[in-house]
Formats: sequence, structure tokens, C-alpha cells
Amino acid sequence: MKNYFKINYIEAFLLIFAFTFLNFFNLLFRKLLIYIKLPESMIFSISYTIPFIFLFVFISHQAQRKNLVIDLSFKVSSWYIYIVHFWMMLCMIMLNDYISSFIPKEGPLLGNMYKEIEAFLKEEAKNPIPFFSTTILLAPICEEVLFRGIILNGMLRNKIHPIKAILFSSFLFGLTHMNPWQFVGGFFIGSFIGFIYFTTNSIMDCILLHIFNNSFALLTMFLFMKNEDFFSTQKNFNFLLILMIGLTLVIGCIFLFKKRKVLD
Repeated sequence: MKNYFKINYIEAFLLIFAFTFLNFFNLLFRKLLIYIKLPESMIFSISYTIPFIFLFVFISHQAQRKNLVIDLSFKVSSWYIYIVHFWMMLCMIMLNDYISSFIPKEGPLLGNMYKEIEAFLKEEAKNPIPFFSTTILLAPICEEVLFRGIILNGMLRNKIHPIKAILFSSFLFGLTHMNPWQFVGGFFIGSFIGFIYFTTNSIMDCILLHIFNNSFALLTMFLFMKNEDFFSTQKNFNFLLILMIGLTLVIGCIFLFKKRKVLD
């Protein structure tokens, strides 16, 4: 019988605390890359990846030392499951945009933070190839392996209730984004992707949904950055649309739960 890697609430929190610390330390490493005159087109991707590499090496070492198995399944689901997945993800994106739109983007604190985020995105977008490849490919792979493949899977293996495990891992996922708008998105979208992992046990499915979400976000950012009215989605939403989205998500969740694949 395999001895699987398990994790509890405190260990999961400490893991993300270490990840956050590495990201702060990464600012110094980024300056080092600039100092040695590494091409700007490479700095964003390398600096993003470094904290994940350190964390994955540490977790892998601990697992090998204790003879534990980290079960990362990259199997794919049936085609009709993906239709349900992506349709539900589109509904989640719309619902998340609606909820996030209520967080103020003005004021002495949030206003300055939002402007800094916009300035950062515009600056990084000047090098589109590393920016797109990191955001659309590298980020979904690294983040899903960490938050769903290691943390959520480890909590489920530790017999923590699935709802608690999904919500807590998604809460940690939201925290790592370090701003209120992406925290909301990280929690809601993360909870949905966590549910998908719970029903499929497939990291590949989670990665594909994350790629879809990030691609959609970048598309809207580039097409509508100058159109602030587009982001005022609460003006465009009505009760009937929210009800339809809610019913779609409920029906989809019931369907996927019935198709759930139990962990070995």
C-alpha cells in the first residue's frame, strides 16, 4: 500500500507563508538579474518561476526523505466532461467579474494599489512573448501543481472534509495574489477548480481550466483596458442572468459530482 503525501491546515499555511516570503526575497533576485543585464524578455519568466522551483524541490526532498508518494495525475477526461468544465468556467468568470466589480478601484489605499497593478501589467506587456507564455502557460502549471496537486490533494489524503479542503486551499490561493481583486478571483475561481480536481483527480483538467481563465483575462485586459465601463459589470448584470448562471453552476456541479472519480 502506497504511503501518500498528506498535509494539514497548519502545514498548508506555513507552506504558503514560505512561498510568500520567497516572493518577497525574489524582488532582490530580480534586481540581481537586472544588474547582470539579463534580457528583460527573460526576467519576468525566470523571477516568477524561482519561488516555485525552491518550493517544489523542498517538498520533493521531504517526500523522498519520508518515503511518501505525491500523486500528480495528468490524465485527461472525456470530451463531454470538458464541454461541461469550460462552460461552467465561463459562468464562473462572469460571476467573479460581477462580484469583483463591487471592490472599489478608487481611494487613497485601493486606488493607488489598483494603479500600481495596472502600471505593472502595462510594463510587463511590453515584452509580450514572456508575459503571455508565463501568464497563460507557466502560471497555470506551477500554481495548479502547488495548490491543487500538492496542497488540496494532500488535505484530501489527510481525510479533511472535501468542502473544507477546497475552501481553505482556495483561500490560500487567493492570498498569494496579494490584492483584493485577485483575492476574490483566486478564491472563487480556485474553489471551482478545486471542485474539478475533487471530481476528476486530474491536474491536467485544472491546468486547462486555469489556462482558459488566464487567457480570457488577458484578452479582456488588452481589448478593454481603456474602456472602464466594460468593467462596471454590475450595470450590465440583471437578476435573470445571475439566476441562469447560478442554475448552470448548480446543475453542472451535480452532474460532475455523479461522475466523480474517487482517490485510490
